[in-house]
This record gives sequence, structure tokens and C-alpha cells, in this order.
Amino acid sequence: MTMQSTQSPIQAQSHRFSSIHQPLPLDEDGFLIDPRQWSERMACLITAMDGRGTLEQDHWAVIYYLREHFLTYGSLPPVSQLCKTHGMDKQHVKALFGNCRAAWRTAGLPNPGPEALAYMS
Repeated sequence: MTMQSTQSPIQAQSHRFSSIHQPLPLDEDGFLIDPRQWSERMACLITAMDGRGTLEQDHWAVIYYLREHFLTYGSLPPVSQLCKTHGMDKQHVKALFGNCRAAWRTAGLPNPGPEALAYMS
């Protein structure tokens, strides 16, 4: 006799990513499906997949700020707020990630939808 699982697919997959041998749990646009699965290792793999080199201290400051803001407010923070908080100018943040989409993906945040994606490029 087999037991039927009552968990949703997201709940069933909510274990943390822990190996380069596991496929990354990304949607068709390359965003993490469940932000609770994110890890620093996953951020490094996404960065490598995007061909952006290594993550340095300024990268991590932006990544953790994006995660904290999203997990608290459910939205993107204004870039000006991020820059003011970390004493960075917009050009420096752009140089770190290339664009907002790459920063959002690296921070392990879910797909923000088509309208937000249009502004992130």
C-alpha cells in the first residue's frame, strides 16, 4: 500500500540545495523557484553559470540586502535606497552584476513577473 503525499511540490522540494550534482531548482526564466532553498553555494553557481566571475564583499552586501528587503517587504528595493545604505553609486552596483535581473537571480529570489523583468534588463 502506498501513501499519497499531501505536500505541495514546493513543500516537497523545500530542502536546501547542497551539491553541484543536484540540478538547480530554477524556473524557465532562470529564477529560483523557492527562495528558502537559496544558499551561498547556489549564488556562486548561478554567478558561474552567468559567466560573471567570483563574488566579492560588495556582491554579498547587495545580495543580502536584496534578500532581506524581499523577505521582509515582498518587493524589490529602490536602487537608490540600496546605494545609499551601502555607500555605493549606481554604476558600481551595475558593474558588480551587469543588471538588476542578475542581482535578483544571484540573491535567489523568485521570478518577479513580466512587468518587473522588463525594468530589470
